[in-house]
Amino acid sequence: MAPKLIIVTPAGREKYLRLLSHHILKSPEVAEWHLWDNCRTPSDRAYLRQLAASDPRIQIKELPGANGGFGIIGEFFRFCDDPQALYLRFDDDIVFIEDGFFPRFIERALGERGKALWFSPVIINNAVCATLMKHTARVIIEGPISCQAMCPYCWAFPNFPEALHPVFIEAIRSNRLDDFRCPDREVRMSRFSINALGFFGAEKMALGDLFLPAGNQAEEEWLSAVLPAKLDRAGKILGDLLVAHFSFYTQEHRLLQTNILDAYYAVAGLPPPHYEKPRSSFRLKDWLRPWRPPKNKGPDYKVRLREIELRDQADLLPAE
Repeated sequence: MAPKLIIVTPAGREKYLRLLSHHILKSPEVAEWHLWDNCRTPSDRAYLRQLAASDPRIQIKELPGANGGFGIIGEFFRFCDDPQALYLRFDDDIVFIEDGFFPRFIERALGERGKALWFSPVIINNAVCATLMKHTARVIIEGPISCQAMCPYCWAFPNFPEALHPVFIEAIRSNRLDDFRCPDREVRMSRFSINALGFFGAEKMALGDLFLPAGNQAEEEWLSAVLPAKLDRAGKILGDLLVAHFSFYTQEHRLLQTNILDAYYAVAGLPPPHYEKPRSSFRLKDWLRPWRPPKNKGPDYKVRLREIELRDQADLLPAE
């Protein structure tokens, strides 16, 4: 019997949730979608209630003191209490989920049940996944990447996702998503940005408080590094599944100045919502002193898809 798929999302920012809801609610495999109300503004909270009223599968989960901070997110895991469920936690700024993702995710998770502690797809704009792509996929990434969740290069600056997202969007349009797929890989004793993370409710309930101790404000570190070490059970990246994550807080200001978010709406066939794009961080003194290199600019990146190689073309040649 297939488990009940419940999506949970720390929410929410309207400009991202409009797009995420498109991908989630069109899937009949999604039994429930729990929105963890961690809104920062009254307008976002109003949209959350509007969204919940649009589909009976949506439930809003609330906690006192939730106002957009990171520290309270771990407390929302108390609501993951259905032993019949397969839970999948998505950040609210997951901006692309490939067609057919949810039935394949359920199938892959069932195949790993009892072995892997948790499951993640390959996440576009995630440092650990970027390392895996750079060394095993058909996408060419030029520029520094370290296999750390908070990589001092590709996580700490917007330069990497600003180069990566347009190439991924073009791959969607040209039917070349396979270029981003990777082999499955285990994650052990290493922090992993849990932009998309699945686990079985029965295992979570069996572990009790060990799954995530109450009051733990670093749920990402605990779930991806500490708990696998304690249980000697790795998490697993499912390399044939793809989602895209828009930005980390270190990147969001710059990325929202581009048209990248609008382009993800376009490939979904949706008009972009109205949202205020942040102003440039231009400073007059930098303009008056153009010879002085900007501080903390971050590294440069070039991302491209690998050209079709001759050995790949051989299969297309007529037989002699």
